[in-house]
Amino acid sequence: MANLYYNDRLIIAFTSLNQSDKQWTAGAEITWKLDGERQSHTIGGLADRFKSSEDAERFVIHLAKAWIDANP
Repeated sequence: MANLYYNDRLIIAFTSLNQSDKQWTAGAEITWKLDGERQSHTIGGLADRFKSSEDAERFVIHLAKAWIDANP
């Protein structure tokens, strides 16, 4: 699991190993405050599979950063 700040938003990235095919999937939660209220966006349900947790994490962090850039 990785936690990092990007453009004043917290990205919490996580990975999961699928036991049947030994492939990794990833998801992320993006949180921030707007007018004193906590906001969030979830990235999940991805069909992408990876051979390592690190590759899955890197992929979902890239997606999260792209979402943040598109939603300032």
